[in-house]
Amino acid sequence: MKKIVLGVIVGIVVIGGGILLMLKGNGNSSNNNSAGQPVITNDFASVPDDATLLANLKAAGLDALGAEGTVLHIHQHIDIVINGKNVEIPGHVGIGTTFISPLHTHDNTGILHVESPVQKDFKLTQFFQEWGITFNDNCIGTNCADDSHKLVVGVSGAPVAHVDDIVLHAHDEIEIWYGDKNANPDLIKNYEFTGGL
Repeated sequence: MKKIVLGVIVGIVVIGGGILLMLKGNGNSSNNNSAGQPVITNDFASVPDDATLLANLKAAGLDALGAEGTVLHIHQHIDIVINGKNVEIPGHVGIGTTFISPLHTHDNTGILHVESPVQKDFKLTQFFQEWGITFNDNCIGTNCADDSHKLVVGVSGAPVAHVDDIVLHAHDEIEIWYGDKNANPDLIKNYEFTGGL
């Protein structure tokens, strides 16, 4: 009888341990990305942790730099408007503990900093990929064009048909607008950069 009871107890412990390991292994949050896989959170308020940012940079074709580059140093301003509400871009997107992306934010003003050690074209979609936000011709985050909504993207007031074509230039004003399909947004044409930006 003692052997049967002991066997049942051992079985319960083994099964319980297996369940705990399984649950722990399924914790796929951006704060526990030890596997180094790119993560799309579509959470506008979040900033990727180091492991997620490194994976997202790799997927976006961006380097993890030891310091801000000085060969190319330009700025853009991004406005995101979803159903009439402005969405704040958090500070420190693209900034890790010991490294930095050539595309990053320092604060929540919507100013994107492009600071690269090489002269090359960078694309807007790369910034959203490193941030972990879906951005394509139909969607911004989980907000996708459908029977009653549309996505309109403009650079300095001019609509752009394909977001993959948006190369970042100095002092671009970029607006990403999602809302009623029958609305005609008056796209923002410019932004007043101050403080030597």
